Amino acid sequence: MKATKLELKSLYEAADEFERLQPWEWISEYQLLVVEDPETHIMGFCCIIGNKSDERGLKVYLGIDGLRHYIEMLEFNQLTIEDETLDSLLSRETCLSVGFNRVSELRNREVVAQFRDCLAGFVPISLTGGWQCRFLTQALKQVGELAELVKETPSFMLEDDQVLMRLQDFEGNWKTLKISLSVFLEQMKETGARYENELAAYRISKLPSTNMVFEIAQFLMPRPIEEKGDSRAYYPMITAILEKETKQLVFAEMSSPSLESQETILSRFANTLIKDLEFKPQCLVTDCEAVLRQFKDFSDKTKIPLMKVSELEAATDFVCDLMKIEEQFDTSMKVDIEENIDLVLLTSRKICQNILECDALSRHLPEGVKRQFTNIVELFHVVMLGHFQELPDHWSVQNVERACKEILPGLLTEEELKIVPDILTHYLDVVGEAELIPNYLHLQKCVTESYS
Repeated sequence: MKATKLELKSLYEAADEFERLQPWEWISEYQLLVVEDPETHIMGFCCIIGNKSDERGLKVYLGIDGLRHYIEMLEFNQLTIEDETLDSLLSRETCLSVGFNRVSELRNREVVAQFRDCLAGFVPISLTGGWQCRFLTQALKQVGELAELVKETPSFMLEDDQVLMRLQDFEGNWKTLKISLSVFLEQMKETGARYENELAAYRISKLPSTNMVFEIAQFLMPRPIEEKGDSRAYYPMITAILEKETKQLVFAEMSSPSLESQETILSRFANTLIKDLEFKPQCLVTDCEAVLRQFKDFSDKTKIPLMKVSELEAATDFVCDLMKIEEQFDTSMKVDIEENIDLVLLTSRKICQNILECDALSRHLPEGVKRQFTNIVELFHVVMLGHFQELPDHWSVQNVERACKEILPGLLTEEELKIVPDILTHYLDVVGEAELIPNYLHLQKCVTESYS
């Protein structure tokens, strides 16, 4: 369910208060704070950004998987927020984030908070969900409380593995606890895909064994895809299993990066062993912790040893070859995009000219809107094609929202932004009625809500 206006108002107020507090002045990214969501009891592992980087804000890593992502980001020294070039990085995190727009500061504008909803393997989106909005609001407030506690109590001491935690008691009062991080680290060992088909596991365990070693590689493709009916685009996850010596591809699957997809992959690999190969390998090896977690239960139940190695041989070559093909496709796509931009600009310019020259289509438009009409329509086409590779008849609601909320504010002045809704909704109305853009009513609503 989407956030209400009241919930969004509370979120912006909490973010403004957090920005005024500036807790990154005395708390670093390495000082983890924990807030329990009073609705779901999910743990939010909170990281204040700004002490060691130019970016400023808060990340709330969700649950045990979120904690794992936080630790991985620490290891890679990549705790950053809100950069369009970081989508591939953010796709490895499950967190809610708020970042404070520094571009606005450089233009002497008021600092504006930007909220993101990041799910590992999926394209980050603007935060619009009701629960996410409420939890991030509480996290901002409670982390602010903990930050002030740390600042005002210099003698406040924690053991090496302790973190501060805020949670509600049964009466709804917020309490502060010291808790050992090892409690949560132990839970990290228990997460992973389950293989529930006991009969198939037994049949695999009885298959003839060979001296073959199967290498398992798993990675995200760099170009996201969006399927009909899905709420957000994702980076396709490739799972490839190759025989080490012959480098023969034994199994390959492309899927979404969800836990359900991981369990489906286990079932399909089991079918490959039982129905196609009719033998089992000596062992399975991988260089990836995520694959170890995914295949651990499968390994235990089928009695096929699973080991981690420092480097894969056959699988690495396969991945490199696949990425070369992807790069070649991207190069041809860039050429197509440049040609498409020229064509789209020419077409949109003619449409705008027809709209402005037709009294029935333009008489109600204010003069300021008429003057900027063509420029803003052309800019919007360039943004949609350049950032999302979407032609007008394939504009998606999600990317139109991102363009309105995240990209145009960095390209236009405040005065220009004020007339964007009038220009885009009118343009969409005209081209939609002409059946040039099939879902124009949804796009109009998206534009209006983005600037309301």
